[in-house]
Amino acid sequence: MFPTLYHFLRDTLGVEIAFLEIVNTFGLLVALSIGAAYWAMQAEFTRRTELGFFAKKSSTITIGAPAPMIEYITNGVFAYVFGFKIVYLIQNSGGEFIPQDHIFTSEGNLFMGLLLAGFSIAWRYYTDKKERKTPPLVQSITTSIADDMGNITAVALISGFLGAKVFHILETPSNFRIQAILEQLFTTGGWTFFGGLICGATGVLWYTSKKGYSVWHVLDAAVPAMMLSYGIGRFGCQFSGDGDWGIANPNPKSWLPDWAWAYKYPHNVLGKSYGGPDMELIPGCEGSYCYQLINPVFPTPLYEALMALALFAVLWFYVRKWVLKPGQVLAIYLLMAGMERFLIEIIREHGDSLYQLGSMTFSQAQMISLFLIISGIIIWLLSSKNIIKAPAPQV
Repeated sequence: MFPTLYHFLRDTLGVEIAFLEIVNTFGLLVALSIGAAYWAMQAEFTRRTELGFFAKKSSTITIGAPAPMIEYITNGVFAYVFGFKIVYLIQNSGGEFIPQDHIFTSEGNLFMGLLLAGFSIAWRYYTDKKERKTPPLVQSITTSIADDMGNITAVALISGFLGAKVFHILETPSNFRIQAILEQLFTTGGWTFFGGLICGATGVLWYTSKKGYSVWHVLDAAVPAMMLSYGIGRFGCQFSGDGDWGIANPNPKSWLPDWAWAYKYPHNVLGKSYGGPDMELIPGCEGSYCYQLINPVFPTPLYEALMALALFAVLWFYVRKWVLKPGQVLAIYLLMAGMERFLIEIIREHGDSLYQLGSMTFSQAQMISLFLIISGIIIWLLSSKNIIKAPAPQV
């Protein structure tokens, strides 16, 4: 396992760069998944705009006017946070210092924060003065939904972050307390994919609907990107060993290599400087991340990553190019995503993240998976009967 980028470079190339311990492998893969989703969604928005599903809009922009005060404030705040926190983490990396434990604390480098904030504001003032024109020029431009991807991504990140956190807390019903929510909201661990998906999608739909775009066309365009993002993100779970693994494999011997069938997740991110009841110390290991599972388990994040990428290929190269009615690409995605997750839950470790209904015991993911499958069937049927309405393409 590679808990951080530092461990990856050290174990694969023999290169040790201490400050790279601040870069979680999981976080890095999540960032790559967001970038991949951005690319796929923008490409599909562009394609569907050319096909007439999304109308282009005319607007005016002013060139050469003074920059608004919010730009100075935003630049200063981001520069301050970078100097105060990131520089502090880089300066102290190495040894027994674990950067991830100090991200959401009041510790930091006040001098570097103020220095970088001042430099950032001064630089913005310099560039602002150079860009000003007398008088400012007003120009007409044509934009499409693809040009709005920056705002769409920001809305998805904020709402998805909150959803992933809240749903993670709700996985264990006994944790549903205001105090528990506040304590876990600003931690580096604890994320739930379905929570991020549901709340992130809700945020994007709210934003795009306010812009006048059809909800159904937006969803049909976005779902391939969502599947791609999920697949890449699951590689982050696998490489970091974040605990989202399977149950113990009763038949650990196979023609497959151990990491693909029955894996102990050595140096996993959960075993920082301590183990758990299911972990053991790795012989000869010193420092942080020296624990592995006692019993080998199914590497379910790896299975999900490969399944999601395969389903993305189906959506990207085939389904999205079919002549379908509004909502039907979404319906196919819901069926695929629901069945994939429901199947993997059979061999996935749940811990105490379970719900009880009478004699039935099930996980939050199983409940949501069934909801997705049923929703996909209903949406397909409603769309087939022309009950779901959306503006027709206008070429």
